[in-house]
Amino acid sequence: MSLRTTLAALLTPSLCLLAACDDGAPSHVRGVVEHGNEMNVGAPAHEGDPSEPAHPAVPVDPTDPVDPTDPVDPTEPTDPVDEPTEPTDPVVPTDPVDPTEPTVPVVPSDPIDEPTEPIGPLDCPAGVVCVDTFPFNGSGDTTLGASQLDHYACAPTTDESGPENVYRVELPSAGLLVAKLDGLPAGVDVDVHILSAGTTPDANRCADRGHWNAAAWMPAGVAWVVVDSWTKDGVSHDGAYDLSLGFTAATDFESQDLDGDVLEHALKAFALAWQDGDTERFELTVIDFSLHSIHPRLWTIDLADGSLLFKQRVSHGEGSADASNAGWASSFSNVEGTHKSSLGLMRTAARYMSGSNGLSLRLDGLEDGINDQVRPRAIVIHSDLYAADTYAESHGRMGLSWGCQVIDPDQIEPFVDTVEGGALVYSWYPDDDFIATSTYLY
Repeated sequence: MSLRTTLAALLTPSLCLLAACDDGAPSHVRGVVEHGNEMNVGAPAHEGDPSEPAHPAVPVDPTDPVDPTDPVDPTEPTDPVDEPTEPTDPVVPTDPVDPTEPTVPVVPSDPIDEPTEPIGPLDCPAGVVCVDTFPFNGSGDTTLGASQLDHYACAPTTDESGPENVYRVELPSAGLLVAKLDGLPAGVDVDVHILSAGTTPDANRCADRGHWNAAAWMPAGVAWVVVDSWTKDGVSHDGAYDLSLGFTAATDFESQDLDGDVLEHALKAFALAWQDGDTERFELTVIDFSLHSIHPRLWTIDLADGSLLFKQRVSHGEGSADASNAGWASSFSNVEGTHKSSLGLMRTAARYMSGSNGLSLRLDGLEDGINDQVRPRAIVIHSDLYAADTYAESHGRMGLSWGCQVIDPDQIEPFVDTVEGGALVYSWYPDDDFIATSTYLY
């Protein structure tokens, strides 16, 4: 049974709710490629607004429709006006994926949340590199290794009969394990594999593998990472490499006010999307709409090394605002015209310049019925003065959008530079419909 099949039976999700802020291309575009290949997530578009000059860095195309901006909260006359105009151009599809090497289907083993090996002092076996701190960075050369593992369950037709190097990884809790290869000289072709627990590495317990990168949600205890040499026509392409290992647990950012349960949902959603080929990026943005907008509730994590890249405030749609206090969001939608925000897993696409909102970032929803309309609804990430920290501090909350995730103008450029082009964004709220229907919750 595949991981996707097993997990789908256990999953529970829900509706999301968004609003319009941009024109765009089809929302639910999933390019599945082998981990390590480039993913083209769509060409940028340009918009113009005659009421406001374009950003000087990128000229605005006056033929494109005006980018909708976000309205004033009717309960706050001092909120800055952000009046949208509905996009009029037809949906423009994103560029197709053009893989540069054949795809090898990954058939991961079923995830286990319970520890399978006790954590404690363990003797490191001869010929094995033992890792118990993260991030880990090291160099190796498979030419110096033994040749004991030839084929792996997650890619059974790939010949890995060349020599391999083995790493025993001790995980203090359940979490997301990431392995990355780099620095391969010309002619070297080695692959990285993550194997679930056992007293010795077992190729039949392959959780994930890739030519450059691998990632999997793993239980606490011992896991194995194997760097193995690809073999073709009897020739082993062994050689030197650099390996980095990252590990992120659900509780790692509680000191930064990111709830552990929310992060666990996001990490598991990332793991499923990774297995489906929905991303090749390790930057994960988590938005917790259950928090009041006076608080920072957007975090961006680099899962490759477990570092926190951004922590900032973010707005929600006026249609999502609670009637008694607009700083709280309480309802969400995937329907055009609701001016509500959407929940669930989305993927960043291309940047563009809006005449009214400046630098903006398109999004594609990955969940049918939950957020797959974010493109047609023109839901994007942009900035505005009503999302500045100074505004939130003086008004006791953020201003309201028409469903877009709006951030401080001082943060938009570094944020877009970091996450554009295929990184995942996960928006959470304990909405019953979302929990019941999302295929990324388990």
